[in-house]
This record gives sequence, C-alpha cells and structure tokens, in this order.
Amino acid sequence: MAESLREQLGTGANFRVRVTIIGALVSIVPLIGISLLLPEAGRDVLFWIYWAGLTGCLAHLLWILVKNPTPSKRPPLLTRDLAMGWALLVPSLLSSFWPGIVGGPLFTVLVGATSVAEKIRNSRATS
Repeated sequence: MAESLREQLGTGANFRVRVTIIGALVSIVPLIGISLLLPEAGRDVLFWIYWAGLTGCLAHLLWILVKNPTPSKRPPLLTRDLAMGWALLVPSLLSSFWPGIVGGPLFTVLVGATSVAEKIRNSRATS
C-alpha cells in the first residue's frame, strides 16, 4: 500500500509540490485539536508556529516555480500541481493567516501568468 501511494504521488518536483500542499491541508486538523487543549497564551505560540509552516509551504512552492519557470520545460503535470497552490487558502482561512489568504490565490495567478507569458513569447517568435 505504501509503495503504491508513493508511486501515485509522483517523483521529483511533482512529489515535493503534492506533499507540500497535502501536508498543509492535513496539518490544520491537529492544529485545531491541540489549540482546544491549550491555554490562550499557548494557543498564540502554536498559531505562530503554524503560520511559519504555512509561510514555508508558500516559499517552497515559489522556489519550485522559480526553478521551473517555463511551462513547456516543466515535468509533466507540474503546472497543474503548482496551480493547486490555491489550496493553501483553506488552512490560511481557518488559521486567520492573511499572507496565505492573499498568497495562495496569487500564487495560482502567477503560475497562470507564466503560461500566458510563454504563449505570447512563442506567438511573437513565430510571427
């Protein structure tokens, strides 16, 4: 079972993007459970730690996009996986992390902009 799950998640950059997004989405569940058990001062620290993790997820996705800027040279399905960065909006909303609320959808627009820029660049080259 573990072998087939690993195969389904892909390899290389696709694997890193998928694990980053899934990890951010799943980690909200323990955050909510632990925050219910902590006093308010501990809750504040917990949320700061969680926000640091979400910032790391956004930075990791951005790093992968910078390393693979041109959609035609990306591994198969990486553009789709990167465009799923909007999913970071959900844990950001649930934890009131405004940079993630803005950054998740903005990241998806950035991925789309790279595709549009490449199409424009290719159409100018052929004209």
